[in-house]
Amino acid sequence: MSDITTIFWDLGGVVLTNAWDREQRVKVLNEFGITDPAMLNEFGDRHREVAALFETGQCSLDEYLDMTVFGLTNGFTKEKFIQKMFEQSKAIDGMSVLQSIAASGKYFLATLNNESKELNEHRIKQFKLDNYFNAFFSSCYLNRMKPDPDIYRTALSITQNAPAECVFIDDRAQNVQAANRVGIHAIQYQNPGQLTQALASLGVKL
Repeated sequence: MSDITTIFWDLGGVVLTNAWDREQRVKVLNEFGITDPAMLNEFGDRHREVAALFETGQCSLDEYLDMTVFGLTNGFTKEKFIQKMFEQSKAIDGMSVLQSIAASGKYFLATLNNESKELNEHRIKQFKLDNYFNAFFSSCYLNRMKPDPDIYRTALSITQNAPAECVFIDDRAQNVQAANRVGIHAIQYQNPGQLTQALASLGVKL
């Protein structure tokens, strides 16, 4: 087995909470008084129509909000809504594993995550992720999303690594399976202990 040189990480569900999944969307909408099921359904429809554009950097956060929330109501300011969006992000237990591996200095660490530009950059700054990661292969920069196999191939091309030298960590099975199909060792994250054991089985030492 090739020695592991590079570890690609998802963020939401592994290192941080999800940034803007359904749970976060409903919570923020409710906080701004949008609780009517018909309005929530309409927002959901609008979100689905533009989500891929938003997460692949083809529309800005302002444009996304204009096409979703502020197409339904203007009873609050965009600035306050964005602040609430940002407040949904929290560190979770996988952060401890990331910090330990980063401290070892033995591996090239990069994100491989689906996220919109503004939320991604807020999370990088808020949680000082540039202290741990050498690069950010995010959907908003690469203009494609997991589980599209091209996003994994692009990350491999940029780093000039063979798939067998890399590990990918994600909490979602379809993303893990997609990485496996291009030859990357992939781990579906459950908890820090399970992740540590799975990495050790591949020769990754904390």
